[in-house]
Amino acid sequence: MQTSPWSRSPGSNGDGASRHQGPFTRQYPGNTFGPYSSQVSNAPFTGTSARTAARQQSHAGAVIAIILVMVLVLASGMAVQNVQTGMANYHAQFTGLQQSASPSESRSASTSSWNLSAEQTCANLSSAIASLEGWTDSDGTTAPAELTTLNNDQSACAGDLSHLSSADLDAISNHTIDALLAWNDDMVEFYRYRSAFITYRIDGKWPGDPKKLEALLDTSGWSDDPTYAAQQAAKLKSGTDAVLAKIADVVADLHNREAKIAGIQADDRASEQEIWAAIDTITNEMGVTYSFEPLSVCGGGGRGNDPSTVAFFCQDGTLDYRNKIMFNTGYVLWDLGARGDPWMLDAAKHELAHRSISIACGTVRPKIAGSRFEAVTNAYAYRFMGLNRQRNEEHQSGLEEYAAGDAEMAIAQKIHDGTCS
Repeated sequence: MQTSPWSRSPGSNGDGASRHQGPFTRQYPGNTFGPYSSQVSNAPFTGTSARTAARQQSHAGAVIAIILVMVLVLASGMAVQNVQTGMANYHAQFTGLQQSASPSESRSASTSSWNLSAEQTCANLSSAIASLEGWTDSDGTTAPAELTTLNNDQSACAGDLSHLSSADLDAISNHTIDALLAWNDDMVEFYRYRSAFITYRIDGKWPGDPKKLEALLDTSGWSDDPTYAAQQAAKLKSGTDAVLAKIADVVADLHNREAKIAGIQADDRASEQEIWAAIDTITNEMGVTYSFEPLSVCGGGGRGNDPSTVAFFCQDGTLDYRNKIMFNTGYVLWDLGARGDPWMLDAAKHELAHRSISIACGTVRPKIAGSRFEAVTNAYAYRFMGLNRQRNEEHQSGLEEYAAGDAEMAIAQKIHDGTCS
């Protein structure tokens, strides 16, 4: 349940007059992200927009600790129709898997003989190529050797098929089986090691029955019948496409919500009640709750309840905190005016940006952001959530890792468009 804490802030003057310089904290290992810390002097703040005499830069923060499970997480949800326009990058992210680790490298090539007609052999081939659409090698751009072989075989299936000998047909069928088994190996690797991250991204609402999807990963019988292998691969492709569509649907909805909160602002004259009403509005619109919690709620990396941290978002590989942001109960200035600082709205938007990136990419630290992930989070909030840039940069003066320049703004745009690495 959302709360409006202005009724519990006797130290606040209710008009946002008390100010503090409060950058996000620097990061060190743990499970929280993007906490805001105050640069606090030894004396309480006084006056309007007063800056502290001595600033102490805090170093709270974290790196992600997603627990990757070894089995497909079971959940259910409604199937979605189509992958949203412009989401091709999500498809590439899903199908561009590491082939180098695939068990197919140790599997002997098929050499069986089959009593299949040329029409059936070529139909199996065409079905297999359709199922393997978008499958790439570890570099994300090169087609695996097995797929290249199938594409070469396809030319033999063009036009009159009478020229194909039984040896030709057997070779095409064996190539079809080999390619489908190699592709399935990569699908197994994907679901085995990333099912938790997919579950997180789609809020646990898998399209269709994940038990059926898991069953389709079983290749029993594929080596014995190229027609059966092609049919099962087509079903698996349909299931994975539904997952991709679900991810795209979730991300599209997320972007729509971000656009709605971009216009929710609190100027420097806003009252404490107005500030927290705005926070109520943006969290409601984003479909999240907020609460006041100690940093230890998501395993604070041994920090205890850092009094300089204002707000935080945590991701532990489960759904427990996916739709929550937290304000730190131990923040030292809550009852000295911080509740009435409009920067609290900026803090909330920054944490919501961490959440958006974690949903878009499965992590708050996507590869494309590198060590600049906090600056990229700021950039994302500036560009898509209406974070007050001038006020935020004043609070973060001197903290280079949070300074969003043109490069970070460009990366934020790429993440929004579906590129995470």
